[in-house]
Amino acid sequence: MNELNVRLKQLALTAQQSPAKSHNRRLALAQLIKEILQSGRLCRPHKGKFRGFYDDIYAEAKQKLFCYICENIDRYNPQYDVLPWVNFLFAKRFFIEASREVMPKGFQRAYQSQVTRLTLEQLEQKTSLQFTHSSTPSILQEVIDVLQEDPEGIFQSTHIVNQPVANFKFLALKVMAGYSWKEISNELGIKISTLNSFYQRCLVRFRPKFREYVIVS
Repeated sequence: MNELNVRLKQLALTAQQSPAKSHNRRLALAQLIKEILQSGRLCRPHKGKFRGFYDDIYAEAKQKLFCYICENIDRYNPQYDVLPWVNFLFAKRFFIEASREVMPKGFQRAYQSQVTRLTLEQLEQKTSLQFTHSSTPSILQEVIDVLQEDPEGIFQSTHIVNQPVANFKFLALKVMAGYSWKEISNELGIKISTLNSFYQRCLVRFRPKFREYVIVS
């Protein structure tokens, strides 16, 4: 498995370091996708559900995923292995998108409870990510997964000026773990008003991202 991770990362880096639309980039991306497929490590989200539609959804999701990789390989963060990034995108974004497109509307409503996601209204009602452990476990875990995986590295790289530790990922996970703003302020040595203002701006900025990864409607 480690050898596979090394090969995939090298191919991703080769693609990133090659000019856009160049022959070398196309070759690296083609080999990357081939290796992912041959590895048998591409996840199968919600297996056992969507009977009668699963294979079609899976095929459509793969197509969307590989198109995204080819067009957005520069978003891959080399600090992480390729497969976790790929599988996160596949399960949290493209499989859900494909299920909406492949399944008839009536079946979508029937299966919606099997793929629980937050609506935008629910997200705002919960004071914008200020979840507690009394929240629905699946919903809480969905948001935590998105923050922890941070597939594009944007949550951690967005921080208060000259304070990289005070980044959105850190703050959101702290808030969701139940820490008060006073406790977070004492830990970082930053005023509560500064932290809260930055956090609220981030929520507005990243709302489209949470819609992609977590929100259904």
